[in-house]
Amino acid sequence: MLPIPIRADRVPPLLHPSLVQVQPLTSTTQPTVRHDPAPDPRRRPAATLLVAALLATSGGASALAQSQDVQRLQRLEQQMRDRDVENRMNARLGQKISERAIIDVGVIGRAGLFVIDDSFSESHTLRQYEASVFLRADFDGAHRFFGRLRFQYDDWNSGDSFDGDGDDFNDPVVDRAFYEFDYRGLIEAQGSSSPDFNLNLRAGRQYIQWNSGLTLSAPLDAGQLTLEFGEFTFTAIGGRTSTRDLIDFDGSRPSFDSRTARWFYGGQLDWRVNANHTPFIYLLAQEDDNDDGTVDIGGFFPTAFDYNSRYLGIGSKGALSPSWSYSVEGVYQFGDTLSNSFIDGGVPVQQTRDDISAFAAIASLTYLFRDDRDTRLDFDIIAGSGDDDRLDASNTFGGNAPNTKDNAFNSLGFVNTGLALAPTVSNLLTLHAGISSSLLVNRTTRRGDLRAGADLFIFNKLDKDAPISVATDDSHYVGFEVDFFVDWRIFSDLFATVRYGAFFPGAAIPGDQDKRRDFVYIGVTYAF
Repeated sequence: MLPIPIRADRVPPLLHPSLVQVQPLTSTTQPTVRHDPAPDPRRRPAATLLVAALLATSGGASALAQSQDVQRLQRLEQQMRDRDVENRMNARLGQKISERAIIDVGVIGRAGLFVIDDSFSESHTLRQYEASVFLRADFDGAHRFFGRLRFQYDDWNSGDSFDGDGDDFNDPVVDRAFYEFDYRGLIEAQGSSSPDFNLNLRAGRQYIQWNSGLTLSAPLDAGQLTLEFGEFTFTAIGGRTSTRDLIDFDGSRPSFDSRTARWFYGGQLDWRVNANHTPFIYLLAQEDDNDDGTVDIGGFFPTAFDYNSRYLGIGSKGALSPSWSYSVEGVYQFGDTLSNSFIDGGVPVQQTRDDISAFAAIASLTYLFRDDRDTRLDFDIIAGSGDDDRLDASNTFGGNAPNTKDNAFNSLGFVNTGLALAPTVSNLLTLHAGISSSLLVNRTTRRGDLRAGADLFIFNKLDKDAPISVATDDSHYVGFEVDFFVDWRIFSDLFATVRYGAFFPGAAIPGDQDKRRDFVYIGVTYAF
């Protein structure tokens, strides 16, 4: 048997960073110093009300003269408002920076328990403890600085760790550190009306989710520029993967779970046709910067690694009605890669540089009941192409056959495909339906303090002869999965969550792996 490396299980979706992100700085950011709003034009001073009363009881000539008085009073009131705005702007410019800033410092602590079944339905138990220290500073509604330092300790049951390293204290990681500027926020903070044009720039270590996440959903040391002009929005990014714990899609690389180096460059144009529909088009490039050299796998198979991909995408997002919202995205992937280093029978061969030609798509539909409990239904269809001459869906070793096109879709993206099986998109057709609702609603904040939901996933292989990211036989039906969740905001700073997923294998799962697979997570988070 060839020594094909075994990948560690993927990070469960509930902890995936794309689900917990720092919100972008927008024009709604409130400055530290809050001024009284401009007077309501319907609220007139006593003199104005007196003139109005006289108008109602006097003759025509008298009424005309008095109406002119009313106009004079209105002009005077408008002049006073203008002067008030000018005074507020001057006062703001004269304030110390400490009086114009919002400084937020805090600590978030989390304790979690995982019970995860592997492909042979053997459970692995992990207790994970994490603390994050963060600082956020906002100035003038336009400048934001954010940084977060994370500490994490993994406590496995004996022999349960997937990588064989056992208990591990992960080195402190600066997982967020960026500066953001928002032009519109600056103009509005100075008391002026919101401009049609906006420039937003964020630079530093940040989490980038490109649209639905099919092509990119990962932390990057990057710059992201967004320009808004009328009904058009242009977004450009450029950066490199950052944190050491990012897991690469190529699990045969020597450091796939500890050092992933890939550059990303791209641009996207959005067109807001109307209030309900925003189509978009983009081009995203990924360049392999991993310096792995040539690795002699198993002592017989010298293997080099180089995977460079481009993603041309098109889609749209918006609303079909007040209750129905949608999003759709299709991606064509091209580029080049190095082939597998052996052929059938385990014979070593010289690797070739082959073209990539693959696709992926996702369509999502959401129905909002628009009730006090924020009840919603979610439907998704996710598909990605595969390659039937591969032994592994994403690895170089055991990957694309020499001198052939690589038709398997691969990226550093993330979309939700369940908890227990958690397959990648490659060669997979996934149907998803979910429902969620708030069981307890805070009457003061109108926020759901206890929310529960359920999800159903059905998995099928597009090409029965091609591999997916879990072991399968030559059959289409992979199986189905049912997931449940409960999120409970116990207090404003104490949050508990429970996740359970159960995967029921189908005909494509090998006979020695066809038992139900369970996933359990219980976590408590405290923030102060």
